[in-house]
Order: sequence, then C-alpha cells, then structure tokens
Amino acid sequence: MAKKKTRKNYLKNSLAQRRQRVLGRILTGVKILLLMGGLAGTSLLLILVYDAVTQSPYFEAKKITVEGCRELSRGKILKLTGLKLHDNILSVNVKTLQHTLVADPWIAAAEIERTLPDEIHIRVRERVPIAIVELGGPYYVDENGEIFKPAEASDKARGPIVTGLSLAGFDFENPWGSRLFKSVMEALHLCRRHDSVIPFAALQRIHVDRDMGLTLYASLAPHDSLPAAMCTPAVANSAPSRIGPAAIKVGFGRYESKLSRLRDMVSYLKRQQGFLNLQYVDLDDTDRVVVRPAVAVPAGIPSVAGGSGTGSDRRKEV
Repeated sequence: MAKKKTRKNYLKNSLAQRRQRVLGRILTGVKILLLMGGLAGTSLLLILVYDAVTQSPYFEAKKITVEGCRELSRGKILKLTGLKLHDNILSVNVKTLQHTLVADPWIAAAEIERTLPDEIHIRVRERVPIAIVELGGPYYVDENGEIFKPAEASDKARGPIVTGLSLAGFDFENPWGSRLFKSVMEALHLCRRHDSVIPFAALQRIHVDRDMGLTLYASLAPHDSLPAAMCTPAVANSAPSRIGPAAIKVGFGRYESKLSRLRDMVSYLKRQQGFLNLQYVDLDDTDRVVVRPAVAVPAGIPSVAGGSGTGSDRRKEV
C-alpha cells in the first residue's frame, strides 16, 4: 500500500513569518526612537552647557586691546564691533565682527582673537592715503592706487592734491586703466622714497594735463627742514620771508631719470648760490633743465601754488 505524502502547513509558516517581520519592524522603530532621543538629549545638554559657558562671569571680557588704528580711534573701532567690557568672550562671533570692520573704508584688513579666559585682541590694518584726487569731489587714494573714500573735513589725513583728471570716462573700479592716473601714481611713489629730491612732505599738488603731462608743485627745501609726517605736506618757514612752492614740469614718462637730473640741478644751484628760491623748473626736455628764479614772498602774504604772480621772468638753463 502506497505511503501518503505529508502536506506542509503553509498557513502556519505564513503566520510565523509575519510575526517575525512585525517584531523586526518594532525593534527597528525602537532603535530609531532611542537614537533620536539620544541625539535630542545630547543636543539639549550641549545647549545647556553653551548657555552656561556663554553666560558665565568667568569668561567676561576684562581687557579689550585695539592695535593698528591711526585714522580711526579706539572708540570708533569698538563702536563698529559693538564690543564692550564684561561681554562674554565666547559669545563673540569673530568672523562676523571681522567682516563688519573690513566694511569700513579705512580698514583694509582686521583680525580678532580671544585669549581665555577674559581678553579680546583686535588688530586692524588701515589704508595709507597718499594723495587726494579731485574727481567731481575730493577722494582719498591709497598706496595701492585704490580710490577708497571721499575726503571729508573731519578726516585727519592730509596729502598732496591731484588736479586735472577728468571724471568723464574715469573708472573708479579700475583707475589703473587710465594712463594719466598711472603717471600720477608713479610720480607719487618716487616722491615717497626716503632719498627723493622732492620730499613727500613738501609735495603740495600734482596737476595733470592731457597733452603736457604732469607738473609737481613742491618746495625744494632740504630734507632736514621739513616735518617727518608722511601725509602732511608742508613748507619750511624758518626765514623771515616764505618761499612758495616751485612748479616742476615733468611731462610724461622717465620720471626717475628726470628727478635724478633735478637732484643734480639742485646740488649745482646750492653750490653756486647757497640757497634755493625757484618759481619754475622744466625737466621735460632731455637735453636741458630750465629754471626760473622766484622772489621770496613776504611773511603773511599767501603764495600762489600755481607758480604765477610775483616771480621773476628771468630763466636760466642748466
């Protein structure tokens, strides 16, 4: 007699599999809930710790130092940052405050550091204005040739005035695109050298002519009779009468060579006369230097920066 085949209990196996799947899902859900709860608890703990630390009197600022400010005062720097004593130094957003400082036109770069537990150090690098350019109004230009802000009466910085540049077609974003502006910057940098025959402190004005080039208005007094301030043009006034600035025509290009010839001429005139009293110097001709003596202006009578007025008409070729 044939043996009957055992029939599998499919219904029972199906229920067991379902039960296992449901149990697995429940365990997965519990794990996720535990993980989320752990993360939430950790976050809450960190928030509580952060609040406790940033409000702790142990980290209150007891010292705030400011370095590098010349045009801007220490008070102005602190006002820009909003920092004050007893602020918690760990609550300070250093990056945000650095961006705030650099947004001021005077500040080229800024750095803020915290020293635990109670000090904040601010270091700024201000722009160095070397001239005031007239372009529909006075604007400061720095040593890199960047026109960075309008010159205002409240500003302490002074410098030689640059006149004759035309506002039409001038690109404030790219001033070096102008040939005339490049010439002005070259002349300024040469005058800023410590051995320049035209001391930068004595340079009062640079006039730009599109056809004739540059004319510098400056005193040719000895270096030791002029103030050391880099951005405060001045003329020595030790004599009873005051000598006005000389108009020094340098035209276009070869400025270093022309100023070298001017140095030779000044040395020659000092040996011949013992002093300098010039109204006009023409260096544009490569073969000669033309000078026009000036009459000293009595004390109390303003000189004419343009070199006209009371000067003698006598010219001398050197």
